[in-house]
Amino acid sequence: MERAEIKHSEIRKYPRMTPSKDVYAVLGMDKSVIGKLCDISMGGLSCRYFTQTENGTDYDSVDLFTLDNDLYMTKVPCSVVYIVNLDANSEMESTMAVKSRRIGVKFNGLSYVQKSQLKTFVEKGERWN
Repeated sequence: MERAEIKHSEIRKYPRMTPSKDVYAVLGMDKSVIGKLCDISMGGLSCRYFTQTENGTDYDSVDLFTLDNDLYMTKVPCSVVYIVNLDANSEMESTMAVKSRRIGVKFNGLSYVQKSQLKTFVEKGERWN
């Protein structure tokens, strides 16, 4: 009997958007993780950040902002889905013992106002691309 290969495809509840402008995410009560957004959806986000320490995984909220104040959201409830180390590919990473990581979080229990802000931002971001 031949063994059938199972192909895994990524199934998401909401489509992801990759912003064409810089969006930043700040995680942790002590604001210990500041990263640049990789992608975002109504369900969550991922961002890349640099660190010299081992960060925890108990982040329960994220702040989101752009430098032009097109987006500013604070205390968006979330939980960590994954944290992965990325390959060292910059001089800073290789000479300063700085690690590059990517974190993925899912949003939890957004208020009506937060959902509305996020929806407006995601829709606007889709038009930027």
